Amino acid sequence: MADTTVESPSSPDKDVLIAVMGLTGSGKSTFINLATQSPNKLQVGHSVQSCTDVVGRADPFDLAGRRIVLFDTPGFDDTNKSETEILRIIAFELEKQYRKGRTLHGIIYVYRISDLRVGGLAKTNFGIFRKLCGESSLRNVVIMTNMWSRLPTEEEGLRRADELTSLDDFFKPAIAKGAVMMHHKKDTVDSAHGILHQILQNHPMALSIQTELVDQQKTITETGAGMALDDKLAKLVEQYERKLKEQFEAAEEARRERDEETRQEQLEEAERIRTLLEKLEEEKRNQTKQYQLLQEQFAEAERKREQALREVEERGRRETREAEERLRKHLDAAERLRTQELEERMRNMPISPSRSHPSHSLRDGVIVSGRSYAMFNQEHETYYATLHHNEENLIMEPRLPLGRARQQNSPS
Repeated sequence: MADTTVESPSSPDKDVLIAVMGLTGSGKSTFINLATQSPNKLQVGHSVQSCTDVVGRADPFDLAGRRIVLFDTPGFDDTNKSETEILRIIAFELEKQYRKGRTLHGIIYVYRISDLRVGGLAKTNFGIFRKLCGESSLRNVVIMTNMWSRLPTEEEGLRRADELTSLDDFFKPAIAKGAVMMHHKKDTVDSAHGILHQILQNHPMALSIQTELVDQQKTITETGAGMALDDKLAKLVEQYERKLKEQFEAAEEARRERDEETRQEQLEEAERIRTLLEKLEEEKRNQTKQYQLLQEQFAEAERKREQALREVEERGRRETREAEERLRKHLDAAERLRTQELEERMRNMPISPSRSHPSHSLRDGVIVSGRSYAMFNQEHETYYATLHHNEENLIMEPRLPLGRARQQNSPS
């Protein structure tokens, strides 16, 4: 199990995170590209084939003084991956964000208003979506209808929208819990941003699957979404088992009637169903194991990232120390050179004794530091002189012995 540490929640003035979900081909990527107006477009599918088999992160953009980040998610009816894989992908991304202390401001559930009827697939997948969110966070959900241009009239779309909100096994329960239905009638930036403005009013909340995986440390199959998907798969397994039995019975009937061609067709269909059944059973068995593998891979990647950051920081500190050492040596060398030049200048300059001691005999001496220089006479008494840049002579003053200096400075 991965580390359960959760960072402090992000402050309200930081990124506004919004996930966009819905069935394959509902227009999620198109909506995101329209809203962001980024040159780095997300791939858009123009058929029932899915183009999103991972959670995509669009380029951030500013809206109403906030920085918006939209996430594009694969649908549970994805053509490239199974539903168990899709749940792992979405849940894992949500878990990563939650561990970083980042919660969603909202979720946009995209639905095609142009669909003639609400099928069982749409109802089942929206049920899984509700379990993924949890009842309390449904107030941060916007159910967005789109593809209004495919309808004969706008009145037809409004009629269908009313039907959708009245279905007890579809949108009605979610709306009763606070979800809002909005209509993206025109494919314009203003229309897309109008949807996002609704979400900007929300207070970010953790989804049910995030708290279940991290705070409660449940396995993915123990979460509400995991159990809802498991129920769906169980029903699908039951259907496959029933079909498999029917195919074998039909094959046996063909054998009795000596219809070898029909018998062979029934057996081939039975084999196809049996393969699908085995795959479903394997997916159910391996769901927790595969998700734990994702967690371990992420934890290892995070450890490597942190180690790389530490190495970069240490390299930076080492390079700074080396640069400071080089600078110190350079300054020391420059100071030595300046001192040598001043010594040479002193040796070539005439020396003037002080007015108070004109009889002192002086000779060349040695620089002590800076502009102060120690000079010695024949009796080895120490004198100080200051060489200014605009002077040509050294004016020497004798340094009094310490005892005599104290006597002269003491009060009478």
